[in-house]
Amino acid sequence: MIISGEIKNIYEWYIKAGPKNKEAQWVENHSALEFAKLVLDDSFENDIKENILNKISANQKIIHAIPEKITRLDGFNGGQRNHDLTLCAKNDSEKIAICFEAKVNEDLDVILSKKWEEGEKKDSNIHGRIKNIIDSLWNNTQIENYNDLRYQLLTGLFGTIKFAEELKIKKCVFCIYQIQIDKKTKVKKTENEIQKLLDCFNINDKVQNNKLFGPFKSKNNIEFYISYLKREKIKD
Repeated sequence: MIISGEIKNIYEWYIKAGPKNKEAQWVENHSALEFAKLVLDDSFENDIKENILNKISANQKIIHAIPEKITRLDGFNGGQRNHDLTLCAKNDSEKIAICFEAKVNEDLDVILSKKWEEGEKKDSNIHGRIKNIIDSLWNNTQIENYNDLRYQLLTGLFGTIKFAEELKIKKCVFCIYQIQIDKKTKVKKTENEIQKLLDCFNINDKVQNNKLFGPFKSKNNIEFYISYLKREKIKD
């Protein structure tokens, strides 16, 4: 798998694609560093093929990977999504885009109702952005139906769709990548928030490791999936 910038080791990742706040985020047991280690491991590519790509379309080959990819969500000021990693894969007949949100113990931002309250400030674009997201995912504007969802899950999923549209790809996957450090890692907390999101798509299914949910269709006819992968940190 070729990583943009010809990143081949953890030092090059730090220099070319490290987080903005390196002092706080590029530390042991934080998702930025631990996810980079997992992506650089030789097993990562086959893991993604087995647990995501091959479940959608056979014989997919990952053609490029971009850490810290920024995707515009809308035309409003500040409307961007920072993906921890994006992948593009293809076979003889189609392409698939994958965007990752990696977590250890970090939160998934506030719930939607709290974010809506933030939008009450003068000149805020939050209300317009939230309406666009809900309309794209569920083809309605009943914001109150989604008040308990975590905002980062919504922007992550919507940002994945926008990334696919940007590349003119008709299928995409939003992957929540949970990294387990030890028994104290807040895995269940993340899984509960993902379950709330899945419940809004009215599917009778439970969050499980290596599970792929979908397909669903966006308002613009993009076929999208939600993936949950849980992996243990790589021991140094």
